[in-house]
Amino acid sequence: ALYTLMAACILAQVILATLYGPSSNKASKAAQGEPVDEPFERKRGQADGRWLELHKEYAKEARTTTQRPDVVFFGDSITLGWVNSPVWEQITKRFESVLNFGIGGDRTQHLLWRITNGELDFAHRPRCSVLMIGTNNLDSDLPQLIAKAALKTADIIAKATGTTVLLVGIPPRSKYKDNAIRKKADELNEILASSTPTKNKVKFIPFPDVLTKDGVFTREFTVDFVHLSNNAYQKLAEKIIPEISTCVVHSKPHDRER
Repeated sequence: ALYTLMAACILAQVILATLYGPSSNKASKAAQGEPVDEPFERKRGQADGRWLELHKEYAKEARTTTQRPDVVFFGDSITLGWVNSPVWEQITKRFESVLNFGIGGDRTQHLLWRITNGELDFAHRPRCSVLMIGTNNLDSDLPQLIAKAALKTADIIAKATGTTVLLVGIPPRSKYKDNAIRKKADELNEILASSTPTKNKVKFIPFPDVLTKDGVFTREFTVDFVHLSNNAYQKLAEKIIPEISTCVVHSKPHDRER
């Protein structure tokens, strides 16, 4: 039932992206008054209660874990999209008790609200966490503020779980490199790469290279110049699976402490 709900959320996110687009004026207005680096419950456009329902499902999953999850994924529709890709099976077969806490359309402030309202209340804390967040903020917020919020989110997760957070750079945005949103995405990733404090259990993982030599984001790797194709998820999996494995191996000797 949970994954049926997750699939419905992915479909809803794609429809909203088609109608309004992540960089539309309507999306920008929806974010007005929401501090990018403070927890903010997502209420606009949520008359059906789907966002809150899915959050409650995730919080319940955290509370009722019967063993330590190897890895938990936190993020927006790109994170949620893993579960509809055949590549996801490579991760679920490789690791034990894999959880996905992605919700389509979430901005940094929405994920901050989720993790400070139950989604980190694990009965058994995960051995590793994967975080990708910020692409939905690009239309309304400065890259410096988005980076600050993403790092704050990673730090909260790291402190709550006591283990490493892999902070993954966001994918390219838009088809061409001269697009304004693409430039903001690039700047955000540059800030994260230079600011991530590895000594505090947060490790930055650059998004894999999915662009042509001319900087074009092609349909080989994206379905709409925001969300990822299976080929892109495959390249991302090849990059993060070894990192997750390292986290898990280093964490297992301390299982009795969790």
